[in-house]
Amino acid sequence: MLSRDDATALVLASPLFDELWYADLVLERFADRAEAVAHWVAAPGAGPDEASPHPLFEPAWLYPGGRWRRHAPDPLSFYLSQDADRRGPRSPHPRYPQAELGPLERWLVDHDPAELLPEEAEREHGAVTVRLGTRRLGELVAWVRHLTHTAPEVVVDLDHLEGATARVVRSVAADLPRVHVDPASWSTSWGKAEVTIDDDVAVPRWRWLPALLDVLERSEAGAVQPVLVGDDQTLTAPALAGHPVSALDRLDLTPLPERVPGVEARRDGVDGPRVLTTAAWVPGPAHVVRALDAVARAVPDGGLRWAIDVAAPAAPLGRRWGDWHFARSLADALERRGQWVEIDHPETRGRTTRAETDVVLTLRGLERVEPHPGAVNLLWVISHPDEVSDDELAGFDVAYAASTSWAASHGVEPLLQCTDATRFRPDLTVGEPDGPVRFVGNARGGPRPAVAAAREAGVPLAVVGSGWAEHGVEVAAESIDNADLPAAYASAGVVLTDHHADMAREGFVSNRVFDVLAVGGRLLTDPVAGLDTLAPLADLPVWRSPDDVARLAVAPWAAWPGADERRALAERVVREHSFDARAATLLNAARSATRRLRGRS
Repeated sequence: MLSRDDATALVLASPLFDELWYADLVLERFADRAEAVAHWVAAPGAGPDEASPHPLFEPAWLYPGGRWRRHAPDPLSFYLSQDADRRGPRSPHPRYPQAELGPLERWLVDHDPAELLPEEAEREHGAVTVRLGTRRLGELVAWVRHLTHTAPEVVVDLDHLEGATARVVRSVAADLPRVHVDPASWSTSWGKAEVTIDDDVAVPRWRWLPALLDVLERSEAGAVQPVLVGDDQTLTAPALAGHPVSALDRLDLTPLPERVPGVEARRDGVDGPRVLTTAAWVPGPAHVVRALDAVARAVPDGGLRWAIDVAAPAAPLGRRWGDWHFARSLADALERRGQWVEIDHPETRGRTTRAETDVVLTLRGLERVEPHPGAVNLLWVISHPDEVSDDELAGFDVAYAASTSWAASHGVEPLLQCTDATRFRPDLTVGEPDGPVRFVGNARGGPRPAVAAAREAGVPLAVVGSGWAEHGVEVAAESIDNADLPAAYASAGVVLTDHHADMAREGFVSNRVFDVLAVGGRLLTDPVAGLDTLAPLADLPVWRSPDDVARLAVAPWAAWPGADERRALAERVVREHSFDARAATLLNAARSATRRLRGRS
């Protein structure tokens, strides 16, 4: 432990003690520097936890939790007593770039402190006010940094903070262009969005605030609250603890009987109910709202509890994946038949509440998923067939494959992919569409065959997807909302598509084929094994080379039938290849397997 005399001597000789700065912070007048140093080391009144000895030395930042206390009477003397070469890269102030410039005291001899700081970021006054309930410095800093990466321009209200905590947070935010933390300039305007984040809410690892604010803007609610999830990505609030978020999807925008502790977005002066949204979710502790809990647990008579297991990750990012949308549409179709359905992700498939599940349907992705003990286990191989072994297939009560030929060769039931007829339907096409040739899909780390063929053929192509810039492909948009896809397909002159090599080789027709046909659109696909034997897909135009694309993907679209014939095809696709049709098949299989399982037990 450093003695008080030694500590005083170190501080007195250091340029890191600014007696005028310190005097202003502690509201004292000192006769000379020595008296100010003695006051600092003795730490009466405000003490070194709240005050700082220099504008670029923040003890609370450098030593969170006061780790200096076991070694010295004050944090500055402890800092100075260490070998300068062994202090490490952590700066004594959040804005001083010590990793670049080295120990601060070496520069203060010849530089004004302000010269050593980077320029403050230019920012506009934030459109959203965020009130953080925590007073813990580390959490405040984490929230401010999170908000600048994941939110619109915000004002963080620090009105409840003072001393070192407020100084450090303002310093951290000084370089962040989208976060403003000066409460002196904070004001509330009528109808302005305000977000309150309670003390026990953890910093999310994903974007959530834009989705929450979007619901507030689009709905008639006066306040909106997201669902709360735990570390295992299952619900902690407002109901159904331990279940995946999809268990509350049917309750989206349901009025909440009371404010759930956690997060709330509201507009002052807007009269409307407080509602739940599943569009945004944040990590938080369990707070059960019994009124919702009772509604959510109501299973229709004759219904089974289902879990659809998908490869998409949990958190909102996973809801951008195609297999999540596939699972959501299938779940909706099953629910229309009186079933209770939840969607599980790799992070949630081990949840203890799966013990309540009657049927687990695995939509096979890139990873093998083990059957769940005690439940009826169905497997549906919809892609990547090369990754699936006969041994894996044998472990399930019933296995399906989205290819007639692959199913036959592996001794399983054929069940093709399909379309969501609640969105993709024939009445979206009016007359003869004359929009651009469209391709919807991400680059997948390399040039897609369809896009490469169109470029070689000189056919203008409206590409929607991500990852194309590095391949020199200009895109019409980086993404498209799933709700906007039907109209995009229906209005296109032609929709160009391709398949993974193993899917094409093994006869796995993608759901995009059914989606385009269901809206009466013109589809130009690459060859898929057995496509010419699948009614009603047998007569589809197919491209095999850039010459085919140059010949087929141009007006007047002579290779395709007229609007009436395309509509008849669309009606047949909707009738035979919808999620409702697939749900009927799966439900019959699940009921039969359930009877067998109960008979054995």
